[in-house]
Amino acid sequence: MRDLKVGVLGRIVAGEDTGRFVEVIDDTDTSGGFLILTYENVDRSGNAYDSWVESIIDVELYFAESGWEIEWLDRP
Repeated sequence: MRDLKVGVLGRIVAGEDTGRFVEVIDDTDTSGGFLILTYENVDRSGNAYDSWVESIIDVELYFAESGWEIEWLDRP
């Protein structure tokens, strides 16, 4: 996935969870993997969910399995 961004908030525009927001966090120093966080609102409020995967390749597979297309917001 060429457009995958780590540490940047994005809007899910296609696939499961369309309309929610997603952020990938590199947590390798603490947990040894990556966190995939989804939020109800752009300000990271409302219902939020998280998933943990071991590698950036697993993040890409997770996105592909979910059918996600992301519009990256380029905001912290």
